[in-house]
Amino acid sequence: MYDPIIQELFPHRQSIPLGKILSSSQPGSSENAIPFPDSEKNPDDFKYSLDYYKGDYDVSYTLTHYGDTFFPSMFARKNLLYLQLLYSASFTPSHYTKREELPSYLLAQTFWGKGVLRYRQKEYELYPDDLFLIDCRDLHEYFADSEEGWGYRFLHFDGTIMPGYYSQITAGQNVKFTFDKQSRFQDLFKEIFSVNYCSVQNKEILTNRILTDMITEVLCQCPQYQDQTLPKPIDNLCSYLQNTFREKLTLDQIAEEVGLSKFYMSREFKKYVGKTIFHYIIDCRIALAQRLLRYSDMTINEVAEYVGFEDHNGFYRAFTQREDMSPSAYRKYWDTF
Repeated sequence: MYDPIIQELFPHRQSIPLGKILSSSQPGSSENAIPFPDSEKNPDDFKYSLDYYKGDYDVSYTLTHYGDTFFPSMFARKNLLYLQLLYSASFTPSHYTKREELPSYLLAQTFWGKGVLRYRQKEYELYPDDLFLIDCRDLHEYFADSEEGWGYRFLHFDGTIMPGYYSQITAGQNVKFTFDKQSRFQDLFKEIFSVNYCSVQNKEILTNRILTDMITEVLCQCPQYQDQTLPKPIDNLCSYLQNTFREKLTLDQIAEEVGLSKFYMSREFKKYVGKTIFHYIIDCRIALAQRLLRYSDMTINEVAEYVGFEDHNGFYRAFTQREDMSPSAYRKYWDTF
């Protein structure tokens, strides 16, 4: 089964077995070949290349529709989201990959058959239009799970800002998402193939924009970023917390006040809001502290007490964790404007 995106973009492109790609000794020796770096001619490329075949895997009898490896510039590695590998292939039922400690993020979307992903103690079934996004530094395993095999397009990528993005994505305890053929995400997949097929001067900048848009589309499917109406009890709970976050609260007190069981309340709040009740309270406190640090003459200890922290060290830790700078550094930063 051929990748419909590749067929649409490159109707005259021929799919070839993976073995032929791996046997290509010179970069560019085949239109479909993955160019591996020459360690003597291109030492910097070799330094930043990745061993995608490290681990346990079976890619025999693979039909490759598109394959390209990238060796990003220093500017891209320091400032952008950048591609490492862009690929599309159909695999037989014996296909599997199991590995860890690969410095890369993997985004893969099924276009044919069925696959399964095992990642962070969860298992995900992958049908056409389903995709997964994982950090390959963690142990992961994925494999074909249908008699006809499995076809998927995928890209390996990285970037200095990606850990922050990924922490938001995994806050919802899910790495599987679905985008149908009419979605903007599908258009972005087409665009990233098109842009990187051509040799253009601004390829890395364009790729950064496309990858950022892809991550944005994924984030918009996460519970905490979905534009949805909260159930009335959870909406009432949010309103209550926004008015009382400065107070010393316990789950029992909150549950009694809003008329819900403690366990139901905690579970449903995390489900719809994407964070625990106490994380929500801390976020409210930090948001008020930011305003006070910028616009008031209160000391930092006074700010901590006013927003609800009895422990000044606890305020310092919570603020620094969320803002990546101390309260005093935050105030000094905004005083310069």
